[in-house]
Amino acid sequence: MWHTSEGDRLLEAAEARLFKAGVTGLVERVKEETRADGGGYSIALFDELTWSQRLAVLESVATHLLTESGHMPELTAVNEAAIGAVFDHISFEIDVEIEGVPSASVWRQLVFDACHECFGDELRENDESGDEEGPEEDADYLPESANNDRPGQWHPLVQSLADRILWDRDYELMGEFLDEPPEKAAMLRQIMGIGDDYFATAAVDLHSDQEARETLRRLAGILQ
Repeated sequence: MWHTSEGDRLLEAAEARLFKAGVTGLVERVKEETRADGGGYSIALFDELTWSQRLAVLESVATHLLTESGHMPELTAVNEAAIGAVFDHISFEIDVEIEGVPSASVWRQLVFDACHECFGDELRENDESGDEEGPEEDADYLPESANNDRPGQWHPLVQSLADRILWDRDYELMGEFLDEPPEKAAMLRQIMGIGDDYFATAAVDLHSDQEARETLRRLAGILQ
């Protein structure tokens, strides 16, 4: 279970399929890294983690969002940054798909199905402004089919799906809080409703190749 912005829940059906695909793709990227190489992720905090920390936190979020894990973890900057990285990876895959083979709409179909399932009539299937191509970036606009090849219409939809899990993007503020004196940082956290441990909770690490292999085995079982 996960304490999402839509309540304490597990992801199901099309929403779960999309998230599984996103985690799978991100895990494959992490697997290609080495201890001395890697990085370049769009989420700064996730980018700062070691490759083994990335694997560990991805296993954690996948376990709690996709399985009956028995308990619900506290929200931290690290685990929410990992979720943000999953959805940014989905947007990246959509860009690659459109640039490579626009007719191969695997990722767009996953997003399309999840939007239909999660938002239903909240999303317009046709542009009411009269512009046949629809607005350039509008999270309320759902393309008529998954073959739409305009990234600017898919990215807001991906972020809307991320918003069904994430309450906000507080993990993006970690650097700013670390630069403040402790007293001011505590006051700002209180004003913004951020728990004392949100930024302080460290990422879990894997300390051996054996642990990494076991983590990947468990992830494979969750993501199959």
